[in-house]
Amino acid sequence: MPLSEAERRALERLVSAPSTPQALALRARIVLASAEESISTVARSLGVSRNTALKWRTRFDTDGLPGLADLPRPGRPIAAGDDVHRAILRMPLQRPPDRGWTTRTIADALGTNQAAVSRVRHQWFADRPDLVSRAVLDSSNSMVLAAVLIDPRVRVLVFHPPATPAARPRSRQSSALPESVRVLLSARFAFPRDTPATGNDISPTLLTALGEVDSAVPPDRPITVLADRPSPPRVHRWLDRHPRFGVYEVGPDSWLAQLNSITAVLDPRQTPGLLELAHEVRRWAEQPTTPFFWVRASPTRASRRSATDDDQPRSPSPRLASAVVDALRESLATGAFRPGQRIAEQPLATRLGVSRGPIRDALKILAEDGLIELEPHRGAYVPLPTQRDVYDTYTARGPLGALLLRRVATNGSSRLTAAKDALDDLVRHAEMRDVAGTGDADIRWQDALAAAADMPRIEKMFVRLSLQLRMFVSILGLEYAYSVDEIVADDTAILQALEAQDPEEVTRLWRRKIDNAVTYMVGQLGHLDVDPTHRGSE
Repeated sequence: MPLSEAERRALERLVSAPSTPQALALRARIVLASAEESISTVARSLGVSRNTALKWRTRFDTDGLPGLADLPRPGRPIAAGDDVHRAILRMPLQRPPDRGWTTRTIADALGTNQAAVSRVRHQWFADRPDLVSRAVLDSSNSMVLAAVLIDPRVRVLVFHPPATPAARPRSRQSSALPESVRVLLSARFAFPRDTPATGNDISPTLLTALGEVDSAVPPDRPITVLADRPSPPRVHRWLDRHPRFGVYEVGPDSWLAQLNSITAVLDPRQTPGLLELAHEVRRWAEQPTTPFFWVRASPTRASRRSATDDDQPRSPSPRLASAVVDALRESLATGAFRPGQRIAEQPLATRLGVSRGPIRDALKILAEDGLIELEPHRGAYVPLPTQRDVYDTYTARGPLGALLLRRVATNGSSRLTAAKDALDDLVRHAEMRDVAGTGDADIRWQDALAAAADMPRIEKMFVRLSLQLRMFVSILGLEYAYSVDEIVADDTAILQALEAQDPEEVTRLWRRKIDNAVTYMVGQLGHLDVDPTHRGSE
């Protein structure tokens, strides 16, 4: 039986999606192949029996995509109220081991069977085509998680579009994002089963949360709210007066099944913040005596000038110019612009609430930093980093860092407070097994050491190289962190040598650290087949 174009696209997505279980991907391949070949030919080419190939083709013809899922197993159904099942579903709220919470590590921690853990997690977290969140969250457009409410009576997740479109996803997607979402969804099991629900009316709780979200989210953003129970009449009346809010009931039985649909739309630039949020939820879940509420702080928005004001010549204040440069540096370092993308002045001025003058001055500074390029008749654009760029950055970074650290070791440890705080932040990311966050924290730790040397001109050159390094990691989709445990060990040893005022040991440790980073990062550059003279295209 031939497939429709929509059916073929859906099956091909199942086959190509990294998150698709192998068994489901094989069934999708069987159906795709059987549209072109006989069942016997399909069975031989895919290494399955003819009965297996016929079974899944027939199931698809009868039930469509849902027919490729496993049927419920016989026996007693899984109930969220069962103690063992509840313990399995609550496990993401515990601090994870080094390998994270897998079916094996959960089974080991609970002293139960791995297959039983797998069945429970599949039953509750498995994606379903009929989910409300799949319908209201468009996977072609990224979203930002704006708020989370975890109450004994209701669970709420709030989303809105980001200020700027997300960069293209990295080729190697980290598991940090789905694991953070799993923690948020599993938080419904944080409260003991006998926790009293103070009153049945959830209106005051919801209205307070929605009011804070309304204040925090910029007024031009539509807001999507997912809740696991219906909104009371008082909340409906409030929503009538706030039309940018769309509230959708997911239902408690489908709450955990949103894992994949939510992960698919989240802006990857929010991953470090979501890891920190998951860490906060885990700490709260140790003694959840009160509801948990978190709302994402909105970036400070510069006041907008009128068109008449912009027509008047003015020179930007140093504080404004510095703020514009800092905002653009962070956008470049976090991958908000694609390689080769032209940076138009007017959209930036509109987004930042300034005139084009500060934008133009900021772009000149960024060009001097090597973060962008300026060409006549073309303007500013983001260059495509090459292997040579990465080598050059490390070639300069190594000796500059050694010079700065020797100065710190010679001057004593009185200026190391900021570096110690930065190392504590790095260790926290490492404990959460946040590879990307640990790498970024490591670069910030190095910048803090550079500041401690009290050599402003050398520090400025070093920090410029840090920005370039962060941009390479983001744009090229590289992994900076050679090993979170090794980074912690290297940085701790360097800090100890600085406190001991041993410049020779500090230099040796720094060179070893740079060698580790170069070896790991440059080893990922084999996929770059780029002419070093090519610096981007329209």
